[in-house]
Formats: sequence, C-alpha cells, structure tokens
Amino acid sequence: MRKKGWIILTSLVVIAVIAVIGGKMYMDTQENKKIEQERKIAIQAKRMFKDIKEIKILDKGEASPGSIFFILEITSGNDRKYKVDLDLNDTSGYSSVNGNDFPDTQLGKTDEPIQVIYLSDKKEIIK
Repeated sequence: MRKKGWIILTSLVVIAVIAVIGGKMYMDTQENKKIEQERKIAIQAKRMFKDIKEIKILDKGEASPGSIFFILEITSGNDRKYKVDLDLNDTSGYSSVNGNDFPDTQLGKTDEPIQVIYLSDKKEIIK
C-alpha cells in the first residue's frame, strides 16, 4: 500500500512540474510574439518617417480579424511629439490621432538608430 501511494504522489508531482514548465514556455512564446509585432511596427515607422528620435508604443488593437494596428507616439529630432495610428504591414498610409497632425515634411526614412519603448516598457535601440 505504501509503495502504491508513493507512485501516485510521484506521478502527480511529475505531472505538475510538466504543466508548470509547459505553461512557462507558452507564456514566453506569447510574449516574444508580441515583442516581435511591436518591433515590426517600429521598423515600419522608421521606414515611413524621417528624423525620428524615439517611438513609444501606446496601444495595440485589431480593427478586424487579422488587421492589427498600433498607436505610436513618435518623438522627432526637434523633440516634437506626434501620435499616429499605423496598420501592421501597411506601409501606404497612416492616421493622426486626436488631431495631432503629423506634418508631411516628416515623411521619409530615418537612417539613424532610434529608441523604441514597447508596451511592456521594455526599451530597445533599433538600427
């Protein structure tokens, strides 16, 4: 009887450990997927606008299934801040947020490294 109890207890512990490790791996994968999407939108903005010093990702949404958009706060080289709405993988346009017009003179490409602040407050320099 004692041997059977130990086998059951050991089995339950092994199952619990596997569940914890699997859950951790799943959460890490989800977090990496989020960061990768945020990195993509930052690179997209860097290719669309010139003279960017910093990008802060403020929000993420889904206009329709599969159509992901981000609201970004872009700080230009002269320390002006603009809020724009960009659709992931759509490099043809953008929308200004709250009447905060992004001037057409800012359209272009930023070649210098920029700082990106992700939704998780993690910071990264993108070259």
